[in-house]
Amino acid sequence: MSDRRKPAKSPSTESSTATRLERALELLAEEARERLARHPSGHLVASRGEPVELTVTLPTSAAAARGGLGELAGEAGAALDRAVSGLVTHQATFVPGAVYCLRCNSAGCEHAEPPGPRQVFAGYGKTGVPRFLDFGQLLLERNDPRVDRLYGNKPALLAHTHLGRDLTAELLDAYRDDATGYLLHGQVAAGWYRVPDSAGRPSVVALTFQLVSTRPPGNPRRFGLNVLGSGPEGEPLEHLFDRLGALPWTPHVRWAQEALESIERAAAKGGSTAKEKKKGGKKSGKNGAGKRAGVSKAVEKRLTGVLNGLSRRLEKGRRAKERKTRHGRERHAQSDRPTEMALADLARAGQEDVMVDRRQETLVVLGDKGRAHVFNPGGKLVTSIRYAPESIERRRKQDRWRPASKDEIATLRGNVEAVGSGG
Repeated sequence: MSDRRKPAKSPSTESSTATRLERALELLAEEARERLARHPSGHLVASRGEPVELTVTLPTSAAAARGGLGELAGEAGAALDRAVSGLVTHQATFVPGAVYCLRCNSAGCEHAEPPGPRQVFAGYGKTGVPRFLDFGQLLLERNDPRVDRLYGNKPALLAHTHLGRDLTAELLDAYRDDATGYLLHGQVAAGWYRVPDSAGRPSVVALTFQLVSTRPPGNPRRFGLNVLGSGPEGEPLEHLFDRLGALPWTPHVRWAQEALESIERAAAKGGSTAKEKKKGGKKSGKNGAGKRAGVSKAVEKRLTGVLNGLSRRLEKGRRAKERKTRHGRERHAQSDRPTEMALADLARAGQEDVMVDRRQETLVVLGDKGRAHVFNPGGKLVTSIRYAPESIERRRKQDRWRPASKDEIATLRGNVEAVGSGG
């Protein structure tokens, strides 16, 4: 009796198949990188290495391949453009410390940042301009009975949850951002976080943790957690790391982002989102929770659960925060902190290594391994931190940092020397 089984593939055949597939993927990835490089806002994500999802159609017969590859290649190129555009658009709504302004369609405009460290996001005005309030005043307006706990001898850390429909209630339909499909699903405002300023004086800050999503045309909806706020003197939040050793809200933000990624994967598969589309994707209002096409009631329910869970975790993290603050002070005294390298990095810095921060009116000296030292115009070291390469590049591209002139560098070195000598 003959054996009709197909012969097993030889190792060389399997190796050849893997090589062809690897080459095909390599060419697609190269094309994605080139299209990202050509995109006007591609610099926002080019250094992050975040993947894009691409669905392509492949013919299975030689005749179809000969006659239709050109058309299929065009379809694949269009799909790749949509995927790259969606990646860039989503990232463009996230600027550290800032909210997305619906009037300007930007998170980098003059309306986007809270005016002070105690200010939290209070909702959009009729024309899409963000409004901010002192955290205590916001709790008063929302009739939160705990507000007095903010002003005791030992201020409490309180968290207050707002749903997206409350924050966008005044917004006119004309200011809906259809280009990005931006949705504010809700937020948690939290304060006070007790942190020292650059001189070591006790100070308090409040933060806003926003749950948002975007969906440019032809792309799946993407979810993210945005953190709004600034340090005690209006400094970027990342500058606080050097003084605290660890940011007390970081583990809770990571938990929330992981939960959002799970929701995003589930929503991309269809599920209840697809059911809602069959009902006509009813729209109502402007950026309201559960009111825009593609966001089902089931998804919104999970998002509300994330907000409530984040609120509980932030309030319960007070003791952990204080332990980490003590640990940060201990680490600050150790010689492996970037602060210890400030004078050495300044001494060997070339002209391309010294930048002027236009917003803070400070000078930033860049060292190795992402070290950055911030000096005020008088030569006093404000803080030293480590930046990821993409953070440095983003500040350059956005023109937030400009190159310092030779005279500015010489003046800085002279002032630093005078401060060090007590002159």
